[in-house]
Amino acid sequence: MRDDVPARHLGKVCDILDSRRKPITKRDRVPGPYPYYGATGVLDYVEGCIFDEPLVLIGEDGAKWGAGERTAYMVEGKCWVNNHAHVIRPNRDLILDSWVVYYLNAIDLAPFISGLTVPKLNQARLREIPIPLPPLPEQKRIVAILDEALAGIATAVANTEKNLVNARELFESYLNSAFSRLQVTCEAKTISEIAAVKGGKRVPKGYKFQTNPTGFPYITVSAFTDEGGIDPSGVKYIDEDIYKQISRYIITTSDVYISIAGTIGKSGIISEDLDGANLTENACRLIFQPEIFNRFVYFFTKTLSFEDQALKNTRIAAQPKLALERLKTITLPIPSRELQEQMVSEFDGLLAEVRRLESIQHQKLAALAELKQSLLQKAFSGELTADKDVSNAFEHKEEVA
Repeated sequence: MRDDVPARHLGKVCDILDSRRKPITKRDRVPGPYPYYGATGVLDYVEGCIFDEPLVLIGEDGAKWGAGERTAYMVEGKCWVNNHAHVIRPNRDLILDSWVVYYLNAIDLAPFISGLTVPKLNQARLREIPIPLPPLPEQKRIVAILDEALAGIATAVANTEKNLVNARELFESYLNSAFSRLQVTCEAKTISEIAAVKGGKRVPKGYKFQTNPTGFPYITVSAFTDEGGIDPSGVKYIDEDIYKQISRYIITTSDVYISIAGTIGKSGIISEDLDGANLTENACRLIFQPEIFNRFVYFFTKTLSFEDQALKNTRIAAQPKLALERLKTITLPIPSRELQEQMVSEFDGLLAEVRRLESIQHQKLAALAELKQSLLQKAFSGELTADKDVSNAFEHKEEVA
C-alpha cells in the first residue's frame, strides 16, 4: 500500500475465535446440512454447528501460504470449523471481511510460518501480520474492482478447465468407439491367449532403497504416470546383491505393465532407459506374442471395456487386488497386426493433438493465475485502476472462452 496508508496488526482489527473451534472425528460425524470446514475449505456436511455468523477462515496447518494461494476464505451462516483453521471476526467498523481475505491471499505469509516437520501459522504470528488500513470507503472501492475483475478471471478459469476436460473426453470417446466397432468384426481373445502374464517381485522385508542411482532401477506403482509412462523421480534403486535375488522379475520396452494391487489397472510402457528394470509385486507385465503390438493393448487398457472387466475381477480385502489368473480372463478384440499398427497410429495422432490442446489450456491457466496475482498486488500498492484492470480481466475471459 502507499506509504501514507497506515497498517495495523491483524490481531488489533480482528477478533480471533479459535477457542470455539473443535474437530469432529469421522466416526462421530453425523450427516447434516451444515458445512464442516478445515484448513482449505469444506470437508463434509454435518448435523451440528458451532458458528452462525459471517467469518473469515485461514489455514493454520495443512494449507499453502504463498502469494496467490487461497489461504483465507469467507464463510457465513451455520457451520462447524475444526482446529486446522483459524476463525477470524473482522471489526467491521474498521475493516471489511473481503479486504482481509484479498490481502491475506495476495501476500506471501511464509515469514509468519513456523515448524519444520509440520509447517504452521500459529495464532501469535497470525495476530502479528500487518495489514494496510485505508478508510472504509477506499476499501470498498478497491474490493468492488477486485470482485468484478476476479469474477471475470474465475469465469475464464472455469472455461479453460472445461476445455481441458472436453479434450480428454473426446479422446476417450474415440478410443471406446474404435474398440467397440472392432468387437463386431474381430475375434475376441483373452489376455492369456495373446500374452504371458508375469508378476513383479517385492524387495526383502525391511530393505531400504538406495539413495543414489545404482544401475539397478526398481519400478513401483507410485512411479506410474497417468500418461502411460514412468516418472523418473519416482524410480527406486537397489544394490547389486538384491538385484541378483530378484533378477528374473524385470520388465522390457516391448511389454505393457498393469498395476494389480491397491491402484488397479494403471498401465503403460516403459522407456528405453528403463529396459530391464525390476518391477514391483503390485504390478505385472504382459509379454506378447509376435502378432500383438504392445501399444494396441496399452490403448485397450484405457477403455471402459477393460476398466469394467478389471473391476469385476478385483477382490477387495485389506486392499483391492486383481489376481493374475483373473487378469488373464479379460477379453479384447484382436485384428491383424497391420490393422493394430494402423489404429495405434491414429490413436497416437489424436493423443498428440489432445496433449497440444492441453498444453495451450495449461498456459492459459498459468496466465490467468499471473493476472490474478498482478491485480491483487496492484490493489495493495495503490495502483489498481477500475477501467483498465477490469477491462484486462474481461479481455482474458473472452480470449479463453
